[in-house]
Amino acid sequence: MNGILLVNKPAKITSHDVVVQIRRLFRTKKIGHAGALDPFATGLLILCLDEATRIVDYLVARDKEYVAVLKLGETTDTQDGTGRVLETREVPAFSQEDLAAIFARFVGEISQIPPMFSARKVQGRRLYKLARAGQTVARAAQCVRIETLEILAVTLPFIRFRVVCSKGTYIRILAHDIGEMLGCGAYLHTLERIRIGQFFLKDALSLEQLAQQSDRIQALIPFDEALAFLPAIELSESAADLLVHGTRIVLTAEDFKVLGDDHDRQEEDREIRVYRVTGKFIALARQTFTGTPTTPQWMVQPLKVLVKPEKMGSSYK
Repeated sequence: MNGILLVNKPAKITSHDVVVQIRRLFRTKKIGHAGALDPFATGLLILCLDEATRIVDYLVARDKEYVAVLKLGETTDTQDGTGRVLETREVPAFSQEDLAAIFARFVGEISQIPPMFSARKVQGRRLYKLARAGQTVARAAQCVRIETLEILAVTLPFIRFRVVCSKGTYIRILAHDIGEMLGCGAYLHTLERIRIGQFFLKDALSLEQLAQQSDRIQALIPFDEALAFLPAIELSESAADLLVHGTRIVLTAEDFKVLGDDHDRQEEDREIRVYRVTGKFIALARQTFTGTPTTPQWMVQPLKVLVKPEKMGSSYK
């Protein structure tokens, strides 16, 4: 049951609720997710099962894409529609140009203060638990990046938009801050995640679909495929043996083969996937150029060994 599962999360349940159901369906306890969704939110949830949990950090770090709707004229204590209304203001008759100008100001590097109603921890305690107890604590601002922020439709007081953003971006805060800049306030009305990295919502399965499948293992994506955005190399058996035993190795141009379309042996420091000549995915490693233009060589340092070390083969030269 090692692999990646794409799930279409419905509204009104938590990401943890989804994990609980998948544990039962796949009869496994070891599951991690690549970024939770709030209970009111829907869309793509990536789950890593069993040994695939070892790469969850790589998937969490991928950019994310959402389609959302904000409602102007009201603010809530949660910055979404599940909270208590704090203030109601009149919504001016904004033109498309007015709105586009404000939205454009949020593209690029922006600063966000994590909301109190979030799963982030401060001094070991979840913020949402503190918020439910009526407590407010100081939170450090964090820098996130908005790659794309596009207005899709305007039917005041609602604005439907698409956003592509970096890890750690709170769309609730984005909606709230847009409302404040417009002067009438806003909260996030709906939220749907449609992409994480190279994975799309259209390829995800609902919980009902998964429950009806007789052979659920077919729904799993091999976790090296989930890391296809990383370049890959193939090592000889002797070099692979050393790497899976945690040994740092030095390679010349003749010692490895670059796989896929990435035929550039790059002189920059980079993370890579490593395979045996048999095609078996064995490790994630860091490849560093340590040679010269005339005598190129690369140091490969194992980061995550993804197979159990076997008996050592012949000495690597």
